[in-house]
Parts: sequence; structure tokens; C-alpha cells
Amino acid sequence: MDKVKIFNTDVEAGLRSISLLNAIYPESMGFEDLLKFDYILIYSGDFEGPDSLHPQLPNRKGELAVRRSLVREGIALMKKFGMIQSKCRKGGIFYSATEEVEPFLKLMKSEYSAKLKDNSIWCANNIAFLKKANLNVLFKD
Repeated sequence: MDKVKIFNTDVEAGLRSISLLNAIYPESMGFEDLLKFDYILIYSGDFEGPDSLHPQLPNRKGELAVRRSLVREGIALMKKFGMIQSKCRKGGIFYSATEEVEPFLKLMKSEYSAKLKDNSIWCANNIAFLKKANLNVLFKD
């Protein structure tokens, strides 16, 4: 029998992306920043934020490279559902939440979902102001 994969899927990555983009709405974010904020959202405890969504695994900074395709697939999935829109601007493609995201997120009631939304708000309030160069410093090692 095939096992259903629920962790580290495009659905999970897409949900994190819409939660984060909703927290910064109506602002938008480029892919590289969205990728880095996905990591920060998951491991917020590493950044003096609230408890992390996922367990504190050793060598987790290496996940950034692995997550690249997963986050990209999650964005594509949420675009299909009308939850993310993209716009080409000077500097690349930028993603933002659509107006459908807020009501959808309100339907999510699990403990994990509540923590995801809280961590997204924390990211938006405490890390989103960092410049791209400063984000790059966070991920050196």
C-alpha cells in the first residue's frame, strides 16, 4: 500500500507561503526572500522568536537548498487555487496573497495551524524589515 506523505509536501509549503504572504498583505515578496522566510517561519526559535514549528534538527541550515523546489512547488499549487498572485516587476517576480487567503486561513483551526499563523505574524512584524543583504548574513555558516 502506498503511504500518504503529509510532511514536506507542496501542500505544506504552500500553506506556509500563503500564511506568510497574508501576514505581510498587501505587500509582496520575491522568491528568494520567501524561501528564506519559509525557513525562518519553521525555525523561528533559532531567531529569538516564538517556539519553532518543527523540531530542532542538527544541520538544519542545509535544508534551505532542499526546500527550494518544495517552496516553488507550493507557490505553484497555491497559484492554481487562486491564493497567490505573481507580478513581474523591476527586480524579478514578486508574490502576494490574494483576498481569498484570509477567509481560508480562518478555517484552519488545528494547533499547528494556529502556531503557523502566529509565527507568520511574528515574521512579518520582526523580520520582514530586514534588507536582503541582512537575510543573507543570517544564512551564512
